[in-house]
Amino acid sequence: MKKLYSLLEKLYEKKVDATGLAIFRIAFYSVFLCEVIQIYYYRHLLFDKIPYLVPADVDFSSGLLAWMFAIVCVIIGFKTRTAALISYLFSIVFIATMKTYEYHMHYVYMGIGFLMIFLDSGKIYSVDRIIEKLKYSNSRYTYTPLKDVSVLNYYIPVLLGIGFVYFDSVFHKFASQIWLKGLGMWLPSSLPQTTHFDATSILNLKWLSIFLGYLTLAFELIFLFTFYRKKWRVPLLIIGIGLHVGIFLVYPIPWFGLGMICLYLLMIPFNFWWCIGRKIKLKNPRITVFYDEECPLCCRTKIIVSSIDFLNAVRFEGLQSSGFENKALKDIDRNDLLLNIYSLTPSGKIYKGIDTYRKIFLNIPVLLLPGLSLFIPGIYHAGRYFYNRIATNRYVERCTEENCGYTPPPVPKVNSDLIKVARNLTLGQLKTRSIYIGLAILFLLQLNVTYNSQLINDLKSKISFKDSVAEKIIQKFSYPIGKFSKRFLGITPHDVFTDGHFDGYNHIIGIQAEDKNTGELLWLPIIRESGHVGRYLYSFVWAKWSFRVNSPEVNQEVLENGIRDFTAFWSKKNNRHPEEFVFHVLVKKIDTPVKWEKDFLKKQKAKPWMDVGTAEWKENIFEINIPVIEEL
Repeated sequence: MKKLYSLLEKLYEKKVDATGLAIFRIAFYSVFLCEVIQIYYYRHLLFDKIPYLVPADVDFSSGLLAWMFAIVCVIIGFKTRTAALISYLFSIVFIATMKTYEYHMHYVYMGIGFLMIFLDSGKIYSVDRIIEKLKYSNSRYTYTPLKDVSVLNYYIPVLLGIGFVYFDSVFHKFASQIWLKGLGMWLPSSLPQTTHFDATSILNLKWLSIFLGYLTLAFELIFLFTFYRKKWRVPLLIIGIGLHVGIFLVYPIPWFGLGMICLYLLMIPFNFWWCIGRKIKLKNPRITVFYDEECPLCCRTKIIVSSIDFLNAVRFEGLQSSGFENKALKDIDRNDLLLNIYSLTPSGKIYKGIDTYRKIFLNIPVLLLPGLSLFIPGIYHAGRYFYNRIATNRYVERCTEENCGYTPPPVPKVNSDLIKVARNLTLGQLKTRSIYIGLAILFLLQLNVTYNSQLINDLKSKISFKDSVAEKIIQKFSYPIGKFSKRFLGITPHDVFTDGHFDGYNHIIGIQAEDKNTGELLWLPIIRESGHVGRYLYSFVWAKWSFRVNSPEVNQEVLENGIRDFTAFWSKKNNRHPEEFVFHVLVKKIDTPVKWEKDFLKKQKAKPWMDVGTAEWKENIFEINIPVIEEL
């Protein structure tokens, strides 16, 4: 234990550049934002008792919008920790309480969302950094905050978001005949209802399909024990990103594929970002801006623009230092140079006032849209008006820190980790001990979940422990602990694409709407005519339809309620009333593969559809007449 604590202490004290962590923050929460936007779009399907017809007791629209705002604040790094906390609390309200729409990316959001409250992800590429710069800078001095963070900021999210997931997953996969036969990648990719892309050209390469299946097994088996080793990091990174690019392309779970790729960004060597930064930065600026060095507002403008100018496209030159001597400005009155902001392009063209700002915006990618908007006549003239008012006011009240009596606050120099919180305890030591205890708790919670995995359960059955008194006592504690870890930390079983998902799954259910007035037939965007998933079935909606509404063993009541909800939702989204249609329930009988087979996916897509029944809405009452699917 002492060795583990000593290792953790060394890792905590090891400082690395925060660039990769900031890029992860921006990328991961951008994916998260897309997920929440999708939740907002489908909110009536998720939360209404019957979509649009019998609304939920609470309108969740405002809460979802507030959640999006918190996520945007994390992305831009404004009040980063507070915004991460608010986002996490919203996740508990919306994600952790989902029962029939949950899917595995939701657990990743919960775990990473919890960690983001504590990570130093706002050190760079953030509004927080700009605010800190402004706080301790003045016209005489520009403060540059440190951008180093403990390497644990990189390791711990990978540990929880990838390592724990794979560790638990192998305890299910090694009890799955699909994976033990090497079909773990091939089989789900060969079923129309689990894919949105026909990858037959790859699936027909038997050696490649089997290799990818066993590669995934081996990869997940060793990841937890090797990801922190320098020599292993790049190979694991390449394999991991490659596998999840494949998931993104083939399966209708784009946010899962992209979100996991974001986590792998934390494994990219630190000097990679430094090399990328050097390559994207311009050798020569695209515009030189001349500013009044004795004007606090001008100096702060310089700090803000420079902080988001990742390309080094804009160079600031002080008028007092050298700008007045610039030959290109010799014909401009000195007072006018101080009153207005001037800029110069390499070709020698001079811009003034709002035109300078427009030129600055156009050369900084994150400000491109505001720059383009300044070409719109009304917006341009309003911008020029406000600029002139500010510039004129600045000239009248123009001052230096000396004659305004402004004294800048002292620049922070003390390493907070060295602050004593007790006689023999520093703040850094307290943090290290807290991290150590926290990681120990996370490991125990993961072991509790894995204890109930398929492989362990099979072993318990073999030794006749499954039905023992001791096991029943253990489960009294294990079940509620597992429920807690799933809801608040995303630590949950990861039995993804194992035998239970596919054994006996020999049917696809689609819905076709017949317009009562015109007789026109429309496929609901749930399942396409080919059998592949439609545009509705992505992420949590796909999990709902493919494995809850429909499943290997169909629950007739759940199926009928699912058809009710999806038909009501689709009708209202198309500004129609569901009573205007007769909904035909179609079934395509498919095969359940037990071994690799060439062109298997194409053969399933070619299977005919059977019209097995109809559903209608009459005075907002849903009526359906379909046979028991399993008996067809």
